[in-house]
Amino acid sequence: MHTFTVGEEVLFDGERYVVSSIDRSDGRYRLLATTPDGARVVWAPAAGLRKMERYTRSHDDTARVSRRR
Repeated sequence: MHTFTVGEEVLFDGERYVVSSIDRSDGRYRLLATTPDGARVVWAPAAGLRKMERYTRSHDDTARVSRRR
């Protein structure tokens, strides 16, 4: 199982959130997201969270960059 830290971006129900706090007594994470109507706050168990792959999986994005001399 993954562990998450305060300030880390995570995916929950297919949406991006930021971990704002951790309730260590029951392992839930308080998540925040911005919406056009304001902030969204949810509590989620660790099992429902996923790491952001773009931060954890290597990806070569330099092929698109043209070289200058």
